[in-house]
Amino acid sequence: LLWFFRRFRPLSSSAHHHTVPHLPYAQPSRTMAELTTNDGEEVPVIEDVTPSTGSGAIRRDGTNQGEYYNKWDKFVEDSDKAIEEEETKAEAESNEALGKNKYASSEAEKKDKETNAALKEAKKVWDKRAALEEAAKFEVADETDANVVLEHTALGGKRVVLFKNCTNSTYELPAELQGMIKIFVEGCTGCTITVKCKLVTSHLEVSHCESLTLNLEEVMLHTVQLDLTDGVTLRFGENLLVEGEGQKIYHAGVKNMDVFGHSAGRHLSAHADYIADGVEGTELAEEQHFITQVVQDELVTERALKVGNRWATQRELDLESVAAASVTQREREELAAEAERSKLMGNQSFAAGEYAQAAVHYTMAIDQAGTAAAGQEPEAGTTDTPLVPICYSNRAACFLKLGQHERALEDADCCIKHNPAFVKGHFRRGLSLHAMKRYPEALPSLGRALELEVPKNKASIKQINDAIRFAEAKFAAAKRGN
Repeated sequence: LLWFFRRFRPLSSSAHHHTVPHLPYAQPSRTMAELTTNDGEEVPVIEDVTPSTGSGAIRRDGTNQGEYYNKWDKFVEDSDKAIEEEETKAEAESNEALGKNKYASSEAEKKDKETNAALKEAKKVWDKRAALEEAAKFEVADETDANVVLEHTALGGKRVVLFKNCTNSTYELPAELQGMIKIFVEGCTGCTITVKCKLVTSHLEVSHCESLTLNLEEVMLHTVQLDLTDGVTLRFGENLLVEGEGQKIYHAGVKNMDVFGHSAGRHLSAHADYIADGVEGTELAEEQHFITQVVQDELVTERALKVGNRWATQRELDLESVAAASVTQREREELAAEAERSKLMGNQSFAAGEYAQAAVHYTMAIDQAGTAAAGQEPEAGTTDTPLVPICYSNRAACFLKLGQHERALEDADCCIKHNPAFVKGHFRRGLSLHAMKRYPEALPSLGRALELEVPKNKASIKQINDAIRFAEAKFAAAKRGN
């Protein structure tokens, strides 16, 4: 390998093609005496990772080894952002020069422009709805040892209630509350919440809570959703948890959940735990989806599967006819649009630093786009819709941020499988292998990314070259046993 990287030294930076750079064991500006130790062993001199004119230049010579290598994480964090900005700017300039922003060059492009315009409008509607919901929300936050019955006067006309980060407190929403829309419970510990009022959406959401008790009395709720909770107890009033009413408890990454109810004189109970109920592979906790509901007079918990834009159990799918389960052209278009929205939500979560949530959105986008493209002819050079490799690459970035390097590598491989010419797939594969200290394997992947990148994307080329230098340095240090 040392011979290989020395032998195939790249051309100057002005060249328009790229090869994997050599291990920087020598530079014309230094003599061999300067590059050897007392016992004659060569010492690698590492070039600047950032321009030498800046105070933040990272050099191997003159910098202690620990400080130099510890800057790798910062470099990885900045790389994707710089590449994204450069590509977006270059694409915008190219489109402007060619007049693409004004006129479509084909029917397919015209349709793409119409789809993008529709997605932008959908995002505006989504953001407006989120803003309206936020304005209508009454927040009960950071309370300890409280005992409160919420009244109309206290709510000030707001119809959505959020309990957030409360501890060892008791709350009641009495039946007298009218027009309530929805209830959210986030980050609460040791609390008891009793709901007696009707909810317009018939929907209650719980996330990141521990040792929480929910008493659902007097009015039937059709949907209860729990995410990443531990020790939640749901108690349904008499005949408020029955079969045939479409009631479902959706839960993901939930531990130690207990459900109790009474129906037609029968006592119903169920215990659910995503670990005990069967974790598959190395999925994230929030990807462990289940549905608990009444089936044949018993409360049962079953694995949930994503089908289009809905969740269902395998048992429910088996009961559906082939005709009902088939995907029409209109449904394909709706799923494709839903996949785009899921990707946008993933991008927003990633930008907010919510990497686990972003990974969930990208997973949904992959499923939706895959279902929408089922049976369709893929684009030339790919094996699926273009959105699929993009979302695999984006999810790989999420896993890199979360320190789950093996999963990042799996997604990078999936990205490359769906589109072998996708630059970021190879780049993130190289970053994943580097993070796993598999430097000899990381270098060819990074080199392939360099070969595929177009010359005008200078920021991307620089970042890839920097990553190659880091991998070379690590590889050289590993060879020396440092």
